[in-house]
Amino acid sequence: MGRKMSICTLGCRVNQYESMAIADAARARGWKIAGRGERADVCVVNSCALTRLAETKTRRALRAFMRENPGGLIAVTGCYAQTSASELSEIEGVKWVVGNASKSALIDILEKNPATKKSPAKIFLDRAVGLGESLLSGGADIADRANLKIQDGCDNACSYCIIPRARGLPRSRNFSEILSDARNLVSRGVREIILTGINISKFSAPEGGLVELADSLNAIPGLLRLRIGSIEPPHFDADAIVERMGDSSHILAPYLHISAQSLSDNVLRAMRRGYNVSEFMALAERIRNRLPDISIGADIICGHPGESDADYAATRTAFLESPLTHLHVFTFSPRPKTLAAAMAGETPPEAVRKARADDLRLAAADVERRFWKSQLGKEREVLLENRLASGEYLSYTDNYIQTLVYIPQDGLRNTLKRVRLERLESNRVVGKTV
Repeated sequence: MGRKMSICTLGCRVNQYESMAIADAARARGWKIAGRGERADVCVVNSCALTRLAETKTRRALRAFMRENPGGLIAVTGCYAQTSASELSEIEGVKWVVGNASKSALIDILEKNPATKKSPAKIFLDRAVGLGESLLSGGADIADRANLKIQDGCDNACSYCIIPRARGLPRSRNFSEILSDARNLVSRGVREIILTGINISKFSAPEGGLVELADSLNAIPGLLRLRIGSIEPPHFDADAIVERMGDSSHILAPYLHISAQSLSDNVLRAMRRGYNVSEFMALAERIRNRLPDISIGADIICGHPGESDADYAATRTAFLESPLTHLHVFTFSPRPKTLAAAMAGETPPEAVRKARADDLRLAAADVERRFWKSQLGKEREVLLENRLASGEYLSYTDNYIQTLVYIPQDGLRNTLKRVRLERLESNRVVGKTV
């Protein structure tokens, strides 16, 4: 077995963080991480099982690696590996199937259980469910924003979701591990960190909760911006979080993504979400009233079993009347091993589900553009990213509007600039430094 590894990551921000930790662990053991398009001896596919489409994408990634690396071997880890190990073990080239419970020991597993082209796949699912490895010092430089895992697992038991089966019950990392990882990321060039987990509203460590963690991260030299990843309503300290987002001395950015999933009470009950539309709206309105320029996004699933035309219309109307600024819209797909999959007789036809999702995406695009227009003429802080040949830097405002800023000087990536948002240009806002 050679010592060159490629890593393919599918799915959520937690997987992205964990792939980074796998790469760090591999480098520490003498492995070389292949760049995009380079051949590799071993491919680690960090899989997703949230939907059937996610599983399909995982299988496509496996086949693509084998086409490009006919002598290579594959290790599949992540949620698909945890929920469907035997299915994956039958796929050509797969020699290790490593569930989430064993993911932190993946490099050790590969080295202690060598495989050949002809050997059968080995399955590793039986280790205690943990939180995974921390990032290692001396890792590769990272030029962009980075995800930082603070929590794993969920006990919400939503009807459509298999993730509690794949990730286990909620458990949180302690402050010392999180702060160590944050300092590591800053030392490697990261200036913006996104706090992520499977359900970060469940984050609770001996040192405090999400608010106290944000305050601790605020004290790290060189960290310029902090964002909170997708969060579950309604049980998080919105008032304290928004207070810090509105404090110019705090690095917590004025942006929230709250997982609504539906804005119909009938559908929320079928989903087993544990809140109603009025509670969600009251939360969003309170946030908007405290911080008028905040960006508030949400997830919506269209076509869940039991969703009628009237339920979809209620969701669409509620969204248009809400303080939300953008949506991530998903078309419901029955997921085996979930409660929703057993409700097949109540599932709208696929064409109806898709039409609702397409319609809602169009409405959401209009709402997002209206939010952008509401910000024109205002000054916001942007974090500069890639500089284009035109001399414009791609960047995002603190309230998460993609912005183009012309600056003749090169070499300013990962620096903050104050800009005035001047006009819309396609799906971006053009700003000018002030």
